[in-house]
Amino acid sequence: GKITGELYSVEPQPGGTVALTIDIDFQAAVEEALAKTVSAMNEEDGDTSRGAAAVVLSVENSDVLALASYPTYDISKWDEIYDTLASDDKGAPLFNRAIGGTYAPGSTFKPCTAVAALESGVITPSTTILDRGIYDYYSSPQPRCWIYSSYGSTHGRVNVSEAITVSCNYFFYEVGRLTGIKTLDDYATQFGLGQYTGIEIGDSTGTLPENPPGEDQAPWAAFGQSSQAYTPLQLANYIATLVSGGEHCEAHLLKAIKSYDNTEVLAMGDSSVKNTVSIKDSTLEAVKEGMLGYTQPGGDLYTYFRNCVVKAGAKTGTAQLGGGQTNNGVFVCFAPYDDPQIALAMVIEHGNAGAALASTAVNILNAYFSADEIGTAVIGENQLLQ
Repeated sequence: GKITGELYSVEPQPGGTVALTIDIDFQAAVEEALAKTVSAMNEEDGDTSRGAAAVVLSVENSDVLALASYPTYDISKWDEIYDTLASDDKGAPLFNRAIGGTYAPGSTFKPCTAVAALESGVITPSTTILDRGIYDYYSSPQPRCWIYSSYGSTHGRVNVSEAITVSCNYFFYEVGRLTGIKTLDDYATQFGLGQYTGIEIGDSTGTLPENPPGEDQAPWAAFGQSSQAYTPLQLANYIATLVSGGEHCEAHLLKAIKSYDNTEVLAMGDSSVKNTVSIKDSTLEAVKEGMLGYTQPGGDLYTYFRNCVVKAGAKTGTAQLGGGQTNNGVFVCFAPYDDPQIALAMVIEHGNAGAALASTAVNILNAYFSADEIGTAVIGENQLLQ
């Protein structure tokens, strides 16, 4: 029991208290909405390998408000269920699809293409292009607008806002060709696509589109196909950057670290603006108007968004997989429309058209904008409610 020597001594220090940006109640609501949708799809077609992810960010500074991946698990039972989780090759519950899964964005990339084309002077908000159904600029291949393939009709002559609302592929084939892959990649990079988001737990970079030798992939890249693939977190941050007017922040989970007695702030999450995408007011208005048209009377998503407690702008994406596989469904939106507070991105593997995700998105928006929150989100603080 005698002390024969002392090499060193360290006095115990109380640890700091970490506060995350995650809203735990909202996180639970997002996970529940995602699980309900995927479970219904699985029950309908028997595809138990289907995964999904949803991410909600603050438009102001890219705070991560919810980060959900499906299938998931109960962390409190980690020790007893780990072997089962690790052996699940189909659902891969240990794989965080929100930050690690990369997916072709489909038509959710069209707002980025629109910004690139408008800001580089290729088109103006009033420029119109006639949808002829079959894009015959090239002798081969000659892609077709989705409405021509499905119904044998066309969208007629449309401007950029209308093209976003009706998701006119023909318009974006032509705009993509005129804009070029280099400019498309430049704007995608500025929006944070194909880059690390900065989130503290690490993520995938994804892949920007590129031209193979002797090929021009710009028309296909312009509407979210070609070789590009992004994470749901990147897609959410791209939309947050867009509707903020171009202020690109890194996505982050850390809100603050305080001393154990809460008397001192030891560190804050990095919410600084990393770069600013140059977006004219007319460009932003044209793109937002196109996304708004999707959710309003006459728009394809109005059936779902008429039940939304706030006005929102949205864009769906159908990411083709080929090989007879059911397409991935991709969805992005922001709300409220007049004063964007949050941006949402969602991917459901083999979810088919992105419109299939719209009802889930509305449930998520309604969960966030509760009656109390609508007052602060839409009206703002220190303003009189009539």
